[in-house]
Amino acid sequence: MWNFASKDLTERVTWITDPTGVSAFLVKGEQRAVLLDTCVGFVGLKEKVDSLTSLPLSVILTHGHGDHAGGAGEFEKVYMHPADKELTGIHGLSMRMGYAGGMLGAGTTLSEEDFVPVRTAAFEELSGGQVFDLGGISLEIIHVPGHTKGSCCVLIREERMILYGDACNANTLVMDGNSTDISTYKKSLEYLKTFDERYDTVLYSHGPAIGPRNSLEDNIELCGRILAGTDDAVPCEFLGRKAIRAAAIEEGGYARLDGKYGNIVYSEVTRK
Repeated sequence: MWNFASKDLTERVTWITDPTGVSAFLVKGEQRAVLLDTCVGFVGLKEKVDSLTSLPLSVILTHGHGDHAGGAGEFEKVYMHPADKELTGIHGLSMRMGYAGGMLGAGTTLSEEDFVPVRTAAFEELSGGQVFDLGGISLEIIHVPGHTKGSCCVLIREERMILYGDACNANTLVMDGNSTDISTYKKSLEYLKTFDERYDTVLYSHGPAIGPRNSLEDNIELCGRILAGTDDAVPCEFLGRKAIRAAAIEEGGYARLDGKYGNIVYSEVTRK
C-alpha cells in the first residue's frame, strides 16, 4: 500500500498527491463529493479518499492520460470526455509503471501489484457545460481540447477556483496524435479566457497545487507565435520523443528565460 499525502486548501477542497507528485483534488459538498483525477494508479487512493469523506463519491477525469486516469479502476462512477476514451488503452499499466519508475528514480522496485488494474467498466460521459451540484458547491466543466482532444478544466464555482490540470501550464504538451493542432488549441484557450472573471485561484496537476494564472495568457501568445513561426522553437525531447519547445527555458528546469510562465511543447505534426 502506497502513501498519499493530503492538505486542505479550503474547508471544501483537499489537495491529494501520489508518490510521484501527481495531484488529485477532492471537493466536498453537503450531499456529495467529487474526486478530480486519480493520479498514476498506485493502490491506496480510494482508501485515502474514504478516510477523508463518507459522502457518496463520483470521479471526474480532466483527461485520459495514465498519470491522471490511472487509478480510475478503483472507483465505481467515473466521468471522462469521450474524445479521450482510446487513451485509457494506450496509457495502460506498462506506461504507468514506466512513468512512475522514471519519476521515483533508480533503485525503486515496482510490480503490477502496486498498481490498480486498467479500468474495464464504462465511463460516464463528460461534456463541456456540464454542471455537478454537490450541495452548496458546484463544478462546471469547460472542454479545452489541446493537450488531449478530451481535455477539460473544472471550475469550482463557489470557491472561485479552477483546475487547469494539464490543459495549460509551464510545460503544456501538444505534440502527438492524441493532441489537437496548435490552431485548435489556441481557440480552446481563447474560450477558456472568457471564464476569467469567475475565478481567482488556479490549480495545477503537477508541482505546487496553486500556481500563477498567467499561464493562460502566456500560452495564447505562444500559440500565435508558433503559428507565425516567431517562437523560439527550441528542439527538445520528452519521454524519448523529439519535440519543439516554444519558449526557451533555463537548463535543468522549466523556468522561461524571458520570465514568463506558460510554455508549450509541440511537434511538426501539431504545428498548424
